Amino acid sequence: MERAKSIIAALAVAACLPYLVLKLVWLTGGRLGIPEGSRLLDSGATMWILNALTVAMDGTVIVLVLALTRPWGRRLPAAVLALPLWIACGLLGPIAVAFPLQTLYGAMSGSTGGGGGSGGDGGADKLLEGWVWTLVYTGFTVQALTLSSLFVLYVRNRWGALLRSPLHPGGTEPDNTPRWHRYGFAAAVLVALPCVAGHAVRMADGTTDSRITDATFLLYVFAALAAVAKLLRTGGAERRTKARLWPTLAAAWTGSGVLACWGGWLLLGALTGGGRTLGQETTGAALLTYSCQTLVGLLLAILAAPRLRHRAQLSTPRPVSGATARQHA
Repeated sequence: MERAKSIIAALAVAACLPYLVLKLVWLTGGRLGIPEGSRLLDSGATMWILNALTVAMDGTVIVLVLALTRPWGRRLPAAVLALPLWIACGLLGPIAVAFPLQTLYGAMSGSTGGGGGSGGDGGADKLLEGWVWTLVYTGFTVQALTLSSLFVLYVRNRWGALLRSPLHPGGTEPDNTPRWHRYGFAAAVLVALPCVAGHAVRMADGTTDSRITDATFLLYVFAALAAVAKLLRTGGAERRTKARLWPTLAAAWTGSGVLACWGGWLLLGALTGGGRTLGQETTGAALLTYSCQTLVGLLLAILAAPRLRHRAQLSTPRPVSGATARQHA
């Protein structure tokens, strides 16, 4: 298993390198992969800052790979790893689903579009050479697969008892989920409605690539809502079942991360003007969709976190006191 982890880690780091090299070339004034007449050549300081931010984000993936495979990573507090891993899963999750489908469609139809890099609008080839989109998004897909594999192995080794626990624990343990969480979930559902409507409208009017992207976001919306609803519904008095916690937890984790992080990233691009340079839609309806998507993801994460902590406490063996040990001796 250690050898397999080392191979997966090497693939993850290798998948980061093309993107890092391209970004560093652009940050230093190079034009590798940028055709003449591209809007990126006149993008100004905003795109430079966004490029620097994405370099830092891709570098963080390498740090996460090391934390998931090296011994010192096991000693890190869970909270230190949770936030960057949640963000990484959120940003890479849609790419791992949408890009292969876009590539398959392009191969079947003979399309030479920009794949997932166009931001849902046409003209991607005018921004960058076609090989750049393929190289970068292939790297992102490999990052998603390898990082998620290492994450699964890490979590299984460190919190295996929690993941293997039943979805409905049963028994007489009290349910510590605050009553107001059901109101929070109702608010999340209401906020999700404009998000769902926005992506549905874009699916009707957009290109095939953008339809695949919007359909992917809708998939994550419904998966996240269903998963968090299941987590909030599992009280201590419920009947024990054979269903395990980990599929529901994985859907809640990834779905909330996708909604919050991608919604926030699209909103940042729209508000700074960087998204306009990439052809991203920045209308009022689009801003509403991005804002609601971000808010839904954050709400679902806030609702799921206390349930996860509660279940972790149920799965952690309680220490036996000296007096109790003497009584059982």
